[in-house]
Amino acid sequence: MAEIRDLTAEIHDVREWIKSAGQALLTLEYKDHPKFPGFIRSEDIDSPSEAGAARGRQPLLLMARRGARKSEPAKTSTHRSFAALIDFLRFLTEEGKKENQPEKWEEEARALAKRLIKGYYDEIDPGDMKRYRGDVPSTFRDSHLLLALARLKMARSLLGLESADDERLKKVIHKLSAAISDDVHRSRFNIDEQSRHLFHDYITLFAVRAADTIRSTYRVEPIAVEITDHYPNLAKIVHRDILAQLGAYYAQDVSRFDPAELAFRMCLLHRLDEHAFAQIGGPALRVIKEAQSLNGSWPTARRVFLQNHQINGRGGELHVGSNDIALALSAILCGEINRGQDENVPLLLDVLHSAFLNAKASVCDLGHRKGWSSDRTRPRDHVESWTTAVVLSFFDRYHTALRRLRQREILGKYPSVTYAKADDFHWPDLTPSIRSAPEDEGTFEVRDPTASRKLNEKINEKFLAPVKNSPVRRPENISLLLSGPPGTGKTSLVEKMAESLNWPLLTLSPPDFLQGGLEKFEVSSAKIFDDLQKLRRVVVLFDECEDFFLRRDTENTRAVSERTIGAFITAGMLPRLVRLREQGWLIFVLSTNIAIDQLDPAVIRPGRFDFEQFLPHPSQEAQEEYIRAQRLDGEPATRLRDVLRKCTGDQPISFRILDELIAFLKYNNRASEDELESQIRRRMSPGPPRLENS
Repeated sequence: MAEIRDLTAEIHDVREWIKSAGQALLTLEYKDHPKFPGFIRSEDIDSPSEAGAARGRQPLLLMARRGARKSEPAKTSTHRSFAALIDFLRFLTEEGKKENQPEKWEEEARALAKRLIKGYYDEIDPGDMKRYRGDVPSTFRDSHLLLALARLKMARSLLGLESADDERLKKVIHKLSAAISDDVHRSRFNIDEQSRHLFHDYITLFAVRAADTIRSTYRVEPIAVEITDHYPNLAKIVHRDILAQLGAYYAQDVSRFDPAELAFRMCLLHRLDEHAFAQIGGPALRVIKEAQSLNGSWPTARRVFLQNHQINGRGGELHVGSNDIALALSAILCGEINRGQDENVPLLLDVLHSAFLNAKASVCDLGHRKGWSSDRTRPRDHVESWTTAVVLSFFDRYHTALRRLRQREILGKYPSVTYAKADDFHWPDLTPSIRSAPEDEGTFEVRDPTASRKLNEKINEKFLAPVKNSPVRRPENISLLLSGPPGTGKTSLVEKMAESLNWPLLTLSPPDFLQGGLEKFEVSSAKIFDDLQKLRRVVVLFDECEDFFLRRDTENTRAVSERTIGAFITAGMLPRLVRLREQGWLIFVLSTNIAIDQLDPAVIRPGRFDFEQFLPHPSQEAQEEYIRAQRLDGEPATRLRDVLRKCTGDQPISFRILDELIAFLKYNNRASEDELESQIRRRMSPGPPRLENS
């Protein structure tokens, strides 16, 4: 496994190249077309010099071409490039600081996305889809159209656009899904040997990804289900073909071995049959690595014939490039990280790092325009919108995987971590750009001891709802100071916050900061906060750490050395808390059993914590409401209420004790009031129960 510092350097490098690839994609779009508000073809370039530079190029980010009939279909590169554009906008939203003004090219990207949505995708009509599919639909184009449509919810959230006609869109999706399912069943399952060359699992991969993505985006709708009925049979066929490819490789049959198709099939198998992938994933990925050239590319792949598909007026045919392979492998890496499977991660990291270096080295800069072209057809001075979009998507997936790896490694250094549930979506590499909330996202509800009875409402309003409503799940309020006596539910409240967001919970206590002793506190705290700065979407609880933030004073009752050390610790912690709050990606909570006026004034002044909340012991009304919520009724509930009324005035009773009393009554429902009072006294005793009375 790579070291964290290596991952950090790679993350920074990839982040800069995502920006470069996104800007390159924008240079392939002509903004001042007189007829169409979006993308045009390279054939429509007026300037002779530009036409020469563009000769042989695939259509640019195409929406229509000059003089085109309204029925002429968009090229698949339109949908592929739109998907990459939305991925790019999501990346910019996530990586940008809230207070920074967007750069000009960022505004251009947003404006372009709005034009495409309003002037193109929002106009799609289930009754007339020729503009999007052509006279004879293609599974390849339909799959990319579905993947583009699946991003519309995220796109509108990022751009602040209102939803369009959702029912019309669902009809379109259902129609596309059915067509894809029929074609895959006919072409993949019932194919004869003479027609074998006409079908490629590059097409199958996009069909499956499109169907799964739509199902995830519209979880409650019975759409895109047809193709999933074929998955068990498809898994068997893909598994068989992978074994055949491995056999060809070890037999050195170069005519039958294709590392590109092996990569696409492994990506499919990872989705379709986890058990089968676990059996052959390692050997197959090693073969893909061995087939990789020293420069990070792969040998020429078998051509992909696209049935019913026209490219520049010719029969549809694709030359699959090295960046397409890297994109498929990055999807596998994200899936392995999501499953917590580490066996193949180092190999995938090595392969993708080499592919990343190859992509960096192969960018073509024409001055007024730059981008990438397939390494299967690359002439000089040639860029393609399709390949540029693939490169941008590869960089984005690779960046996502590196961040997740680094986060997992950082959290693994600490003993007290509650991990979030794994993403239930089968393509976690797509999750950031198609939906912001996990399917099993929990609700938030805790025991409320406050007099206002608004604790749940305010936690939801100020901390949880802003995250859930954010397209990139970024919090608006970052920090909370909780105070109150032991047993009032401070820790439980923070645990419930993390559970509701499905974020990991990292609990830090004094031993984490004092591993090297008090004299190395500064070094330890610097390392811990450096780790925290790299985390995202994590709830951090500083538990019992109030001694690090106590009031700095000069009372003679405290030794000079003690005052000096305390002041030193507090002074060192405060700026780190400020930087953590400015980082803007965590929710952190300082939980303390002391009154907040015992904390240093610099800790509680405005700007350190967004909110503070005192959690008292529950009042008698709160106790009775909690008993009802626990469904304890009848005589046991009456006896418990009577006993609590007698005891509450003597000493407060915490929710923890209340839980224990309710559990005791559920198993001893005939217990008398005297027995209940004995239980209360025993639990409220400052020490353990006396042996002679046990």
